[in-house]
Amino acid sequence: MVSTVVAPRPSLNTPSTPAPELVGLAVCPSCHTQDRSMTNLAVSAGADWQCSRCGSRWDAVRLAAVAAYDLWVSERTAASVHPATHARGDV
Repeated sequence: MVSTVVAPRPSLNTPSTPAPELVGLAVCPSCHTQDRSMTNLAVSAGADWQCSRCGSRWDAVRLAAVAAYDLWVSERTAASVHPATHARGDV
């Protein structure tokens, strides 16, 4: 009798692994408190929550606005640290 071992095929019903930035608990950008009842995956799917510490309300749109503003501030701050270097294009 000959037996063959067949590797199991992946199921099409198995959910794919979420992106690393979606794994974990949602964090309030104002006071940096993690919300134990809200995940980043739920927020990206349209959920919103109110921070238990500072009371701010957050959803994906507001979080994206905060992230864009944070990026803008960091670019402005970097440019103001060495304005002469940036003006000459030596960056």
